[in-house]
Amino acid sequence: MKKILIAEDRDASRELLRTVLAAQGFHVVEAIDGRQALRLADAELPDLVLLDLQMPELDGFEVACQLRQDPRFAVTPIIALTASAMQGDREKALAQGFSAYLSKPVRLAELRKEVSRWLTR
Repeated sequence: MKKILIAEDRDASRELLRTVLAAQGFHVVEAIDGRQALRLADAELPDLVLLDLQMPELDGFEVACQLRQDPRFAVTPIIALTASAMQGDREKALAQGFSAYLSKPVRLAELRKEVSRWLTR
């Protein structure tokens, strides 16, 4: 069973992501901030990470940067999630090590497609 780490500070968003991904048969691990995301990634070694870009403690950019510095996560798919989709954000996220970029509110079909795309490689 593939494991997905969700790092999202909003309870409702985290619950929606968990529900959708668990229904697809994924094991879901949840973090409420950037520091917890790093601890859980280290302990759980997820197959894919969904990172909110704006979180307390450490933002998604910093979490992704630290994960990419760890050889265990050099090629792990990391998908950025953000509600503040400004022009250039997608390019910035991809340039800083994210594998993909999804705007909130996330369209569930798009989420499923991206997760499947990255986990079937």
